[in-house]
Amino acid sequence: MRKTAIIISIAVAIIAFTSCVGNKTEKNNPDTIVATGPKISAINDMTEYNLDGTIEVSGTKYDYEFAFQNDPSLPVVTTAEGYRYHDNSVLLLIHCGQETVFEHTFTKQSFSNLIPAGDYKRSVLAGFNFNYMQQDKHDRFYFIAVVGDPDETSDISYSIGIAIDRSGSIATSIVETIDTEPINDNLNQDPEEDDA
Repeated sequence: MRKTAIIISIAVAIIAFTSCVGNKTEKNNPDTIVATGPKISAINDMTEYNLDGTIEVSGTKYDYEFAFQNDPSLPVVTTAEGYRYHDNSVLLLIHCGQETVFEHTFTKQSFSNLIPAGDYKRSVLAGFNFNYMQQDKHDRFYFIAVVGDPDETSDISYSIGIAIDRSGSIATSIVETIDTEPINDNLNQDPEEDDA
């Protein structure tokens, strides 16, 4: 039975090979398909999303909501690799009961003073969220934005802390996370090799 299966497989292979002999492939009809990435001339979009939640500031409960959206009214950004992206904006609303106590639209421009000019030019507003690293603080509204290259594999990324007081004043600063700093002073040194 096994010999029969092998003989049939060989016969099918010979028939397939001989049926291809003598066939010509025209130049405008290639027999291979080349996969290509996103077109450089196309304008790409990041994923849009809406989030909401409840926070307590100075003993009062507030609801927040925001929409992260592609914004065609902003200049198109060309990355270092030559890909083009729509920039994004975030509309943040904070409510106390039925009353809207804060409304602001954030764009990359909101953080231009914190980003080096070369990186700023090739970056988009790449993310926005409630700042969970500050969730135990109840003196202000804390959010976090990310400005950087829309390609997740890029090294260009700046996390920006946003603190909003109850009067609506906004303070921004670069956020240093434990991912970018060594936990122990000796962790950034190369280990010594064993003599064994």
